[in-house]
Amino acid sequence: MKKFFLSSICLLAFTLSYAQDDNDDDQDTQEVPSDFLDAFDSSREDRDVKTVTNGVFAVGWNQALGDDNGIGEDYRFWGSGIWELGLEFSTKVNKANTVRFNYGLSFQWQTLRINDNKEFETSGDVTRLQPVGFNVDKSKFEQLTIIAPVHLEFGKQDKITYDNGVTRYDDVESWTIGLGGYLGINAATNQLLKFENEGRDVTTRRYNDYEMEDFVYGLSAYVGNGALQIFAKYGLNSIFKDSPVDQQYASIGFRFR
Repeated sequence: MKKFFLSSICLLAFTLSYAQDDNDDDQDTQEVPSDFLDAFDSSREDRDVKTVTNGVFAVGWNQALGDDNGIGEDYRFWGSGIWELGLEFSTKVNKANTVRFNYGLSFQWQTLRINDNKEFETSGDVTRLQPVGFNVDKSKFEQLTIIAPVHLEFGKQDKITYDNGVTRYDDVESWTIGLGGYLGINAATNQLLKFENEGRDVTTRRYNDYEMEDFVYGLSAYVGNGALQIFAKYGLNSIFKDSPVDQQYASIGFRFR
């Protein structure tokens, strides 16, 4: 339910953002497109600015790699995912706006669909993958983090002059590439089990810190055209503290803004 709720919010946010972009491109009005920062400084609509904002929504596949664990071994590839919803600030670095410094704040939801009727168990301060002891239909680990992505973005954007003489840059037809990383904190973790007991479908969800690392950080990159990019992320921190499970998140998917 939580995943459905989060995905619904993400899809709604992206739909509204995309609809706004379509309206902004209407050549009949040629009005300066509205921006999140305009709410704090209305004079931005009548002058050139260095910083603009974008809503960001990303969805893709997630794995935890390390300790000789390959893709699809401990965790199913198709059942493990990543979702991100956030706000991005983009500040131009040079006059031609071919280089931009992008930064922001995002909510990131990562899941691992665990194979072979196993689950994560914490004993003392150590978390391990252990057999559940019976057949399960689904065993899934979920983590919510709040991250601050930072990227240096490269790519030419079209310069548009509006009716009031104000200029803005548009990336609808532009190829861009972003290189950077992220830093954040662990906000919540839980584990979901679905199984059948005496002919009844049972779902349990346990909330625990599972001795997760409090801080998360890693590398990220994206490349794409216009509002659609392909992204990749690799976590540099171990998922669990002081655990024999020394694995890091690796994700790939699609990014919309």
